[in-house]
Amino acid sequence: MKLPDTMQKASDEQWLSFLLKSVSTQVIDGVEFPGFPPSDLQARFVGSSNEGALNEAFRFYQFVKRNAENAGAPLRPEQKLLDFGCGWGRYLRFFWKDIASENLHGCDVDPEALEVCRRTKVPGNLALITTDGRLPYPDAHFNVIMAYSVFTHLPEKSHLHWMEEIARVAAPGCIFCLTLEPRRFIDFVAGLSANAENRWYRALARYASEVQGYYRAFDAGEIAYLPTGGGPILNSSVYGDAVVPLSYIKKKWAPYFEVKQYIDDRTQFWQAALAVQRK
Repeated sequence: MKLPDTMQKASDEQWLSFLLKSVSTQVIDGVEFPGFPPSDLQARFVGSSNEGALNEAFRFYQFVKRNAENAGAPLRPEQKLLDFGCGWGRYLRFFWKDIASENLHGCDVDPEALEVCRRTKVPGNLALITTDGRLPYPDAHFNVIMAYSVFTHLPEKSHLHWMEEIARVAAPGCIFCLTLEPRRFIDFVAGLSANAENRWYRALARYASEVQGYYRAFDAGEIAYLPTGGGPILNSSVYGDAVVPLSYIKKKWAPYFEVKQYIDDRTQFWQAALAVQRK
């Protein structure tokens, strides 16, 4: 699935316009773009769908590219990229412009997500992982790794396990970009009602009475974890909602990663965006 030079050399904004057009027109200028799963399935994974999901992803895509460039390693076709927790392949579509499809990798614990990626012909190599397993990649393999809205759901044991696995497969100098729930997420939980229409909001609302404990944990540099669970594959022992302070990252990740950029700005990202570099 190699793109023509005109598309590879397109600006990021032009590439976004191609992806937006692909929602309704799968073949553009002779190139077959990946299809899209049903809107409700998209939203189940990322909270939005189609054009809305792509527009939301665009800023984080640029965040990854900018941090790779600032590290002196701008994205190139021969680099290897991992989307850890790739879902239905939203970000693999974006990086298809910058990195050869044979060097794009996505993994997920949800077999349905990977089947959707295969069925819609998302570019890249896909791998199923288990909640406490190892990544199926060699040591020091990747130049760029991303995890969008993954560490926002991990309890501490899982958080540390996957941080160490990602450190293992990251090459020296690898840029790893991810999102974290900042302190304002606890504010959000505090304001929720048990009668909210959104099912996720109702699940979070059960913990509204406990927010003072979450504030204390966060301010002490600890992960504040809400064991909301995510279904039969992802029970509450491995999946919930996690609020992670930057001080925790700086302390626990220090043997492996150096913090390069942290943005906690609701006008830019719903969650906080973090870029670290493998030592």
